[in-house]
Amino acid sequence: MKRSNKRWTVVFLIFLATSINYMDRANLGIAGPDMMKSIGLSKTEFGLLGSAFFWTYALMQIPVGGIVDKLGPKVTYGVAIIWWSIFSAFTAAGRSVGMLLGIRALMGIGEAPAFPTNTRVISDWLPSKERGIANGLFSMGIAVGSGLTTPVVAWVVQTYGWRTSFIVTGVIGIIWGLVWLATFKNKPSEDKSVNKAELDYILDGNKLETAEEKSNGLKWYHLLRYRNVWGILFGLFAQDYLLYLMLTWLPTYLVIERHMTLLKAGFNSVIPWIAASIGAILGGYLSDRLIKKGWAPISARKMNMTIGMVLSLAIIPAAFVTDVFAALALISLSLGGMMFANGGSWAIVADIAPKNMVGTLAGMQNFIGNISGWIAPILTGFLADKLHNFVAALVLAGVIGALSVVLYIVLLRNEKIEVKVSGGLNNERIS
Repeated sequence: MKRSNKRWTVVFLIFLATSINYMDRANLGIAGPDMMKSIGLSKTEFGLLGSAFFWTYALMQIPVGGIVDKLGPKVTYGVAIIWWSIFSAFTAAGRSVGMLLGIRALMGIGEAPAFPTNTRVISDWLPSKERGIANGLFSMGIAVGSGLTTPVVAWVVQTYGWRTSFIVTGVIGIIWGLVWLATFKNKPSEDKSVNKAELDYILDGNKLETAEEKSNGLKWYHLLRYRNVWGILFGLFAQDYLLYLMLTWLPTYLVIERHMTLLKAGFNSVIPWIAASIGAILGGYLSDRLIKKGWAPISARKMNMTIGMVLSLAIIPAAFVTDVFAALALISLSLGGMMFANGGSWAIVADIAPKNMVGTLAGMQNFIGNISGWIAPILTGFLADKLHNFVAALVLAGVIGALSVVLYIVLLRNEKIEVKVSGGLNNERIS
């Protein structure tokens, strides 16, 4: 019997959701110059507005991981994207800093389940040897939503105004949410379009994890005993710091620092995100390739994550070059490297965590990662205001990335957290 491929349709759906997610986030950065003029915002105030989303988004990560594991991805994701899309559209009604801060904070609540849900879906629907490329594909949605849609959103902002752009992106998200609720099944065994050959292929690749799923009584804080967990927590913080700096500031940076028009900045912003898309796919492909050649999954992901974050250090020389195209090339290399690492950062969660705690660990990782969302936008704006340039802000992102490389090398080991029959955890703990 020829194997069906419904699992890749599911991966495509979460790729689209991730693209919409980051298009909604990036809209603020693209509309930034017009919003700053319209409402009278300083760089620091705009940075505060960029960070408001992450106040609630990060705080919700630990509880939403447990919610995903208990309620399943179908309801969790469907409700979440409709919620965040409504508040994305409501951004158009903002008339003051205070009002916009509230709207962005409510939007952050809705987007909180996205990545823990993506990780849970891939854990349920794909065998370990295909998770690298699957995570690379959904991570590519970060680059597509953040950058490849930038010229279109910039055109909408310039032609119809910044308020219209938020309404348009909000409507797109609501449409996706309705499609998800109508078509997605939590498990491949529940989906009639998955034939026996595909189901056997998925389940055969997840035999050990399926046995673990019956375990219970474990708490999220138990996971903090393990070196691997600390390594991936800081690693995503470093990746997200660079990501959210660029997501919030790249078009505005090109307008203010590199003296481009908004439309030109919108088109030039695409270049680093194309590199990021390529990095995401290459990173996922390489880690799966290494696993098929006999590498342990954690070792393969570690290799990707370390190489990617070394490449991300190109953000440091980008801060100092005077030629705008050299700066764009170095920023592109940096973002491409970060996304090369990012797919591994999500794939490794299912390689490390017990099956019944994949969503929980993903939520913990996303919580720590997105604390950078509190810091990067507003600190970048503060440094740019005080120093009248973006040099220190870019160098700081590089320093944080360098520390993640060190921690990957020191902390990540080829050890999955195993569940004892009694419901306890078994693995090497941090001494």
